Amino acid sequence: MKRFYLAAAIIGAIAPYATYFGYLAQVPGASGALSLAWGSAISAATLIDFSISCLVFWPFVFVESARQKIKWPLLFIVSNVLIGLSFALPLFLYCREIALEKNHYDR
Repeated sequence: MKRFYLAAAIIGAIAPYATYFGYLAQVPGASGALSLAWGSAISAATLIDFSISCLVFWPFVFVESARQKIKWPLLFIVSNVLIGLSFALPLFLYCREIALEKNHYDR
C-alpha cells in the first residue's frame, strides 16, 4: 500500500494544479473561480463534501500522528490547505504506513 499512497500523493499534487492552471490559461485571473465553485448545486455539493472531508481529516491527523509517533502533523494540514486533500491524505497515509512498519519492527 505504501507505493500506492505515494503514487496517489504525487498524482494528487499534480492533478489539481494542472486543472487550475488549465482554467487560468483560458480565463486569465481567478476572479470567477469562486462564483463557479458555488455556481450550481452540483459544484456547491462537491465543495461542501470536500470541506467536510477536510474538517474530518484535520483531527484525524493529530490523533493518529500522536498514536503512531508521526512528526510534524501540521505539515499535512498545511499541505491540505495549499495543495488539497488529494495530496495531503495519501501523503499522510504513506507516512502512517512507514510509522506502522517502524513501530512493528521496534517491538
